[in-house]
Order: sequence, then C-alpha cells, then structure tokens
Amino acid sequence: MGTAAAGRKQDRKQERRIRPGALEMPLVCLVCAGGLAFTWQQRAEGHLTAEYGLGYWLGILGSVLMLALLLYPLRKRLSVLRFIGGVRSWFRIHMLLGVVGPAIILVHANFSLGSLNSSLALACMLIVAISGFVGRFLYGRIHRGLYGRRAQAMDFLSDVGAVRLSLDPEHPAEAGIAAELASYETRRLQLSPRLMSSLWVRLTSSPARNRMLRKSLGLFRDITKERAKAEGWSRSERRSRNAEFERQMVRYFDAVTRAESFRLYERLFSFWHLMHLPLFLILVFAALAHVVAVHLY
Repeated sequence: MGTAAAGRKQDRKQERRIRPGALEMPLVCLVCAGGLAFTWQQRAEGHLTAEYGLGYWLGILGSVLMLALLLYPLRKRLSVLRFIGGVRSWFRIHMLLGVVGPAIILVHANFSLGSLNSSLALACMLIVAISGFVGRFLYGRIHRGLYGRRAQAMDFLSDVGAVRLSLDPEHPAEAGIAAELASYETRRLQLSPRLMSSLWVRLTSSPARNRMLRKSLGLFRDITKERAKAEGWSRSERRSRNAEFERQMVRYFDAVTRAESFRLYERLFSFWHLMHLPLFLILVFAALAHVVAVHLY
C-alpha cells in the first residue's frame, strides 16, 4: 500500500506541474477573445465586408484553417502520413485551430447573417465549435492535463479497496460494513446500458453517499463502544479509532465518486467522438456550398 500511495502522490505532483505547452490554449483563447471584442465594437463602421478586401481574405484564411482540422484525424488513422509529424503535435494544432479558425470566420462574417447558404455555413461552424469545447471539457476529465496521458479507473479504485480491506473480516459487524460498502460500490460503479440511467446514477451520488456515510459511521461507533467495554479501551482510544475510520470513509466515498465520474465522462466522451466528426463533415459540405455560391452568383 505504501508504494501505491507514493505513486498516487507522485501523480498529483505531476498534475500540479505546468507541462510544456499547457499555456498555449489559454493564451490563444485570450488573444482570440480580445480580437473578437475589438472587431465587435467596430462592426458598424464598415471597415470589413465579407465580399471583398480584408474581409474576403479572412474568409479564405478561416476556411483553410478549418479544413486543416481534418489533418489530425487523418494523421491518427493513416500511418502513411507519419512524415507530417507526430499525432500528439497534430492534436495540439487541432485544438488551437479549433479556436482560431471559428474566430477568424466570425470576423469575416462581421458577426452578421447574410444569405441562406452563408447563414447555414456559419450555424454549422458554431455548432462544431461548441462541440469542440464540449469535447475539450470531457477530454480534460479523463486525461491528466490537456496533453497528458489517459487516466484509468483503477487510479481511483485502489483507494476504494484499501478501506474495505482495513475492516476486520473476523468481526461480524465490521464484515457487515464491508459487505454494505461492496454493495454500494457495485451500485454506483455499474454502468447502465442506457446513458440517461447512468447520468441519473451520477446525479444521485451525493445523497446516496451521505446516507451510506452516516450509516457506516453509526455502525462503527457501535462496534467501538462494544469493544471498549469488552477490551477496556480508554475514551481517547475509542475516539481516535472512530476519527480514523471517519477519515477512511471520507477517502473511500471520494474515491468512489471520482471513479464513478471518470467512467461516466469516459462514456460521454465516446458518444461525443461518434458525433463530432459527422458534424464537422456537414460543416465542410456547407462551407463548400457557400464558397461555390459566392463565386458563381
């Protein structure tokens, strides 16, 4: 157990350490937000129009950057593209382009809707951009940092088993608490085949946790009361054992909650992954239709 605890402590230190590239996304978001705020204030001045001049070329640039987003999934799936760089590097570029590209397109459109095809292309882009931020949120819940390794449910469940193993299986009351905890753990960590059922289980986590915590603490206090009488414990020893068990139980339920959240986020991320690429392909077709319509009509 000492080795496992030391490993978890080392992981927490690594999570707190700023990794190379960790400030890229905040800085890019800050610059884009500043640029959008400035151009929003200038939108009525007529400096930019989507049809010609700088506004037109911003549309071309934004479209190229959005199209470049396809390079990451292509690099990840096609080994023949290894010459363009590593998957990790392209993931970073993908994340950054997903912010810069939509920002440039918004400036190109001057924050206004035009014809039907341009409005459709803009709506598709905004949906894909929002989808990207949702994916970024879910990704951050199942990875250690923006570019860190994927976490594992066992990273959280090791603490769960440690608490149950600390209970004395030879003592009927403590064995009963361990069985109650195992039952609670199974109910909370067993994913339903239906996503909404899994979400409901997660939303009811805190009330169920509090009920089990109060029940387990009450049972353990009864156990120590009986043992204190039978074995002649002092009041301070009894109080110390109760306090230690309470600390263990808090760690236990925290670990169950983290594992439960991790598995749900992992499932949501898988569902998001199935939806994001089709949405992006719809955006590509809408953008191509917009470009063709602009240059033909």
